[in-house]
Amino acid sequence: MLAIKIDNPEIENRFKEYAKSQKKALEDVASEAMKLFLDMHKKDDKLVYTKKNPKKYIRKIEYTYDEELCDDVALTHIENSAKYVHDLRRQKKYE
Repeated sequence: MLAIKIDNPEIENRFKEYAKSQKKALEDVASEAMKLFLDMHKKDDKLVYTKKNPKKYIRKIEYTYDEELCDDVALTHIENSAKYVHDLRRQKKYE
């Protein structure tokens, strides 16, 4: 047996009105509410999501540079930015 004390009169009245509208005893409504609350907060619930294939959404970004707005040294000579940065980091590391 479990006794529940509701100190908030507004919640108590709403509970009574709901029980009356469902034609159930107040104890039954409280019991159902507790079961529902406990079922919602199970710890073994796992998130369900689908994994997306990154290869499907990958695309190469190519920009065209306006020669008038771009300096000659503005990194336009770099074809593979990942390799360029990798080589720069290695170069600074060993100097």
